[in-house]
Amino acid sequence: MRTLQIFITGFILGLILAELINIFGFLLYDQTIGLTFFPILMGVGLACLDLLVRRKSKLPNFKSSLR
Repeated sequence: MRTLQIFITGFILGLILAELINIFGFLLYDQTIGLTFFPILMGVGLACLDLLVRRKSKLPNFKSSLR
């Protein structure tokens, strides 16, 4: 459930960022900059990043046992 929420959040953030990039591209270059799959990639990227961070936090800390 948490991964789905993070995917949806990443998708919404991707939409906002894609629109901001399009607005600035139109203002600077008088043409739109196409970022077709950016929201989907942002959602998948954030979901994968969350899975990696949660997996890393469950691993034991071997550096603390070297003392």
